Amino acid sequence: MNRKSIIDPAGGYRIVGLANGTHSLHSLAYGETFHPVIGPVAEAEALYVRQLDLPGWLKKHEGEFVVWDVGLGAAANALTILRCSREHSCPLRMVSFDQTLEPLEFVLEHVDQFPYLRDYIRQVRELATAGRCSFQNGRQHVDWEFHLADFPTLLNAACSPNPSIRLPKPHLILFDAYSPAKNPTMWTHSIFAQIFKLLDPDRPCAMPTYSRATNLRVTLLLAGFFVGAGHATGKKEETTIATNSMNLLKEPLGARWLQRARQSHSAEPMWTPTYRQAPLEPSTWEKLRNHPQFVGAVASGDSGKHPGRG
Repeated sequence: MNRKSIIDPAGGYRIVGLANGTHSLHSLAYGETFHPVIGPVAEAEALYVRQLDLPGWLKKHEGEFVVWDVGLGAAANALTILRCSREHSCPLRMVSFDQTLEPLEFVLEHVDQFPYLRDYIRQVRELATAGRCSFQNGRQHVDWEFHLADFPTLLNAACSPNPSIRLPKPHLILFDAYSPAKNPTMWTHSIFAQIFKLLDPDRPCAMPTYSRATNLRVTLLLAGFFVGAGHATGKKEETTIATNSMNLLKEPLGARWLQRARQSHSAEPMWTPTYRQAPLEPSTWEKLRNHPQFVGAVASGDSGKHPGRG
């Protein structure tokens, strides 16, 4: 278990000292630590920067690059993206979402424990106060906006026939909500189906996330995404990448994974915001095996001829 050091319990959070010498936050309300093994910056670099070769992507990109930051938290994911992209000249538009500013306000009081904040303290304070900020980040111009709202409610508003809010179409989504067991509302089929609906089908978009759970992957597939295995991070041997373009997947799930999902006791999506683990219903299995990603795959998994490790 990681070595922990409580610095200040104010605001429902405490600072946690990790085994590698970095610090993270622990939410007392949710009973979960942000980025608990390798720390916030290392995890963000592994999930979003290295496995997507984000610098290479930005170098080739033309026009504005749009990032959705779902779960602003203490801003580690967003600031890691800013730090790794400042040598590239394409404009960056960052759209962050969260239902509270408490973790961000807390780490701003303890910058010494969170050095990733140091280059962006002015911008982060402006974002927290005004809801948006614009600035020059190295060679790159940045427009950063923040939506203080319940994300499912905001999605409903954006997906309605007469949307009361319009969100820019993303190229990259940083999906970093609390775990499904503690925050099931953020992991339902309807959430991911609405996210998929808001994507531009002609704009490839990647959405990595830290979970490799079978029911999450089934949920993403049935919401419309293509899904692949993501790189390891911390103690996780795999993570997950969802995308609207198969071209962005290096290791798409294939026939062997499909068979494991059919046999799993925890594969049925969360259709409602109540955490549960259940095997696939027959109707869900039929939809899953007919997903375009598995056309031509051998569902029995007997053959090694499958499009990815799964």
